[in-house]
Amino acid sequence: MEPSPLRVRLEPLKMEHLPGVMSWVNDHEVMQYFANRQSNITDLEEKGYLQKLIDSPNDRAFSIFDGDEYLGQTSINQIYWPARNGRLFVALKKEAQGRGYAQEALPLLFEKAWNELKLHKLYLIVRKDNRHSQALYLKLGMDFEGALLDEYCVSGKFYDMVRMSIRAPPGTPGAEPPAP
Repeated sequence: MEPSPLRVRLEPLKMEHLPGVMSWVNDHEVMQYFANRQSNITDLEEKGYLQKLIDSPNDRAFSIFDGDEYLGQTSINQIYWPARNGRLFVALKKEAQGRGYAQEALPLLFEKAWNELKLHKLYLIVRKDNRHSQALYLKLGMDFEGALLDEYCVSGKFYDMVRMSIRAPPGTPGAEPPAP
């Protein structure tokens, strides 16, 4: 049986994606796991944030699409170029969750990280009680690095986080150490 073709594509973040971003950024169910995004954000505030991401030399942000339908965002943030690592982010609007889109989008982001950006490692932190996301990350080849106790405080409650990562596979530019 032939594998089904990917439904998703990644497009570099553009200001014209703002309406799509606004479709989920103020949705509490989507944002419940993000400690620094617990209050509503105006279009103007988000526009400023997106412009900073677009202009940043240490962030690479992409919008996720299925055909012309905007689904969400994925990015590599806080890239530390000397060690060639970056922090992974993914968020899908509520209607796109649970449909396999993150499972398709993240390998595309990994490909960009290893081959275009020549990064060596991607990492993320996820709430310890978010087993669904952890299972996805494990399925995609990520592994646990450690626990961060009482790392985030959301709505007056502390949450433990776990750090997970993935390294560039052998044979990709990101797998090779930088020249001395």
